[in-house]
Amino acid sequence: MHEQLEKVYYRGKALVVGNDHYDQVKPDLDNAVNDAKSIYDAFRELGFMMMPEACDIDTDRFDELFEDFKSDLGRYEVGVLYFSGHGLEIDGKNYLIMSNTPIGDLAKTTMRYSVDLQACIKELHETKCKMIIVIIDACRNNPLEGKGRGWGSVNLAPLFAPKGTLIAYSTSPGEKADDFGIDGHSVYTGALLKHLKEEGLEIETFFKKVRSTVDAMTGGKKTSWEHTSLIGSFSFNSGKMVHVDDVGYDSVVLRDAQYTMSDEFIAPIIKKLISYNWYEQNEGVELFKSIIPSKLDKNQLFIIGRNMLQAAVGGSNGAKNVISDCHLLEKYSIGGENHLLNGILFEIYFNKDGRFRYKNFKSTFLNVLIMHTNIESLKSSFAFIHELLQGFSPFLIFIPSPEPTTVTINVKLAKEMVNSIWTGQKEMAVVKSISFEGYDLLAADEESNVFPFAKEQIINQEELKSMLCDCYGIPSTYLNLIYNEEPVEKVMWLDQKIKRNYRNGTEVANNNRICSEGAVAE
Repeated sequence: MHEQLEKVYYRGKALVVGNDHYDQVKPDLDNAVNDAKSIYDAFRELGFMMMPEACDIDTDRFDELFEDFKSDLGRYEVGVLYFSGHGLEIDGKNYLIMSNTPIGDLAKTTMRYSVDLQACIKELHETKCKMIIVIIDACRNNPLEGKGRGWGSVNLAPLFAPKGTLIAYSTSPGEKADDFGIDGHSVYTGALLKHLKEEGLEIETFFKKVRSTVDAMTGGKKTSWEHTSLIGSFSFNSGKMVHVDDVGYDSVVLRDAQYTMSDEFIAPIIKKLISYNWYEQNEGVELFKSIIPSKLDKNQLFIIGRNMLQAAVGGSNGAKNVISDCHLLEKYSIGGENHLLNGILFEIYFNKDGRFRYKNFKSTFLNVLIMHTNIESLKSSFAFIHELLQGFSPFLIFIPSPEPTTVTINVKLAKEMVNSIWTGQKEMAVVKSISFEGYDLLAADEESNVFPFAKEQIINQEELKSMLCDCYGIPSTYLNLIYNEEPVEKVMWLDQKIKRNYRNGTEVANNNRICSEGAVAE
């Protein structure tokens, strides 16, 4: 009944690691973390499923992330591991250096607390992911300075690339990478970022162009290098990277940016819902309601559901009424599935390209929608979205489910004198930490992915709750805020912003965690 495109999409997953700080390697690097953050953003924009950012991490954290990364990699067509920082060659093996790796007199100690790159590649190959791409931008300076000649080398050795694998180095064997080069990045990562913007480059051509840029920018002193056994073609920037596929719906409704109104039966409804005119949107709602539910197939209902939520967020009262009316929604439950509600819930978390939003979730009506979990015939839709969001759980504090559970966020306050332009100098309850499951939700000044835009503000408890709900897509009825003390005069001073990707930072120290009774743990 409507256009179906040939399936040519790829699902990709990426783990990006960057280490500037090392406990025993001084001075710290300047750009490894900056490089990793920019590569992370670039891969996310291209449509890769991203693991949480991994900056200045120790060996244990790498192991934890790597296990999660490869746990379901077999479901993806391509997996990418990117590392920027220090690397070493010891006895013919390459090791990636983590923040806690010791550089002492014994090489075997260093090896024990480093990451064996060849072992990582072998484990990734064993996941059966069709294409593995490993990109190493190391090393930036010499952590072995002063060590004996036989101890090791910063010049990484060539590695065996199993079938379906590409290994890319920032330098050829025997060369050392630079920490600066292009736009505040290393010359290699700078070149990667420049060419990732070019659409349609086959992967071999992509790395060839990167190599040419590195050669030109260093006057021929550096040459990037790859070892590949890839089979088949692939392009990073092909427009074919997706986050979800094979979930029971056609590609044109999962990626509704492609929808061409070729389905004449529902095109009038969709046109009115996307009109940005409340009167037309309400007419579109009435037109939809006039159709007997059994006359609509699952794809038609799904895309109408997506557009119904968009219209409701835009202010259409007719669309709002559809979303809030559980009895009306029940009419579209057929064969144990409610494809209309599936589309509504999908639109909250996924954009027009079928990619996870990461931030700015369309959660305006989540409070209303969560109430529908009490309706037995609608529970399957919450099971649908719950299963779909499992791969994105590192970025979500609340995930809808047929039996939703309350989220607890702990707020630590301390009485301090503050100098506000609104009230002058006075004692107030200052927000010192906001934490969820040990993660600090407050952002340092240099954090870029933060919410809201205001830096300093006086807020009450309801305003803080609303802020957290907006930032993390939590229905207010399922958010429990625990304070260690009651705010002075019921208001608080907040002089930090809130992280959107809360797991990017370090965990809150144990003595900052707040017990469920509301007291600070000793």
